[in-house]
Amino acid sequence: MVVINVISLKGGVGKSAVSYQIAKELSKYQPTILIDRSLSTTISSHFGIKDKFPKGVYWRDFDLLRVVNMGCSSEFPSVDNKHLIEEFKKYYFNYENIVIDNPSLFTDECFEKFFYNWVLATNEFTYRAIVVLTPPDDIIEYTLRMMLPINDFLNDLLKKKFPVIDKVKLFNPIIIVINQVKSDYQINYEKIRKYFREPLIVPVPFIKEYLKNPLEIELPNIDIIIEYLSMRITTKYTKQTNSD
Repeated sequence: MVVINVISLKGGVGKSAVSYQIAKELSKYQPTILIDRSLSTTISSHFGIKDKFPKGVYWRDFDLLRVVNMGCSSEFPSVDNKHLIEEFKKYYFNYENIVIDNPSLFTDECFEKFFYNWVLATNEFTYRAIVVLTPPDDIIEYTLRMMLPINDFLNDLLKKKFPVIDKVKLFNPIIIVINQVKSDYQINYEKIRKYFREPLIVPVPFIKEYLKNPLEIELPNIDIIIEYLSMRITTKYTKQTNSD
């Protein structure tokens, strides 16, 4: 089971497009679910999923990929916890990969309920993240600096619900995607490493057409991301083939 949270604390960086492209690629190998939690529900809107969990038809299937619209709504905070836990268990035990497209506003009003019940349903404490950033350097550095308290924030949430749990490392960024890098821009790897030393840094070159149709054009360097996930999480992706 691979659970990946795609995050950024700045809007307009292509986070939803990166989330979808990663989930789509993973679904070529194994059953994958993409949970759309973004405030704009960009992915869900693109595919005509108008209903949001828990009402209506809030999902759509594409072969081995299921897209679920779980954007924050006025109904979400009042959803019965048992119902939410059962929903999360279905995701966790029926899909090999879970990609979560999180809102840029990390502490949206639905996050606490989502996080508590996710932990209860899955016993998944590690907040494994792919961080999406865009140039210039000052914006990248500011965004990374704002991410430093995330681990303490997650621990404080857990302490409220599970006071016996000691502080642990929850926030685990494994890949940093620098999106839409123009040819004349040089990534300052040293500055990025000041904040998070371990993640793989993947530049995604600027493509004009990608800005117009980010969900239709394959993400450049997606193969690097998938290969690294395979090595880092020890899940080997082998394309499924149909047999008579």
